[in-house]
Amino acid sequence: MEKQLATIGYWLGLISTVLALIFRLLTALHWTPPFLGAPGGTAISYTSFLHGSALFFLLTIASWCRTPKS
Repeated sequence: MEKQLATIGYWLGLISTVLALIFRLLTALHWTPPFLGAPGGTAISYTSFLHGSALFFLLTIASWCRTPKS
């Protein structure tokens, strides 16, 4: 189970990192990325994806540490 969590967490972290970099690049070029979020609510910014990627990479590290090494 820990190995599956490590693998899934790694790929989700990688995808979140790529999305954060793309949205940050678009923001740096003064181009507004498409609205993400509930209509009339607060938009999801690149920092949300950056924090998500950190969370998923930490999940990967924690799951890897619990995996039996043989």
